[in-house]
Amino acid sequence: MKVLLLMLSVLMSFSVWATRIEVDINGMTCGMCVEAITKELNKTDKTENVKVSLEDKKAYFEVKKDKTLSDSEIKEAVKKAGYQVFKIARKK
Repeated sequence: MKVLLLMLSVLMSFSVWATRIEVDINGMTCGMCVEAITKELNKTDKTENVKVSLEDKKAYFEVKKDKTLSDSEIKEAVKKAGYQVFKIARKK
């Protein structure tokens, strides 16, 4: 039982370290769109686990531990790729 509680507390602490971000994006129509957005979001040293879904028209990623990433920085990265952010959701 103690091992289970320890494992649970460790797993919960990892979720506190990273902020998960979900970004709704306007204008994506093909695989090249996905590549361009992925590239721009990966350029910063603040993101990890970037996944862009053409089907969902969304980007999913995490902000690294001890880093912050503002909505304006996210919007700017997506704009550099040639697209527009519709909505940003932050989840722990």
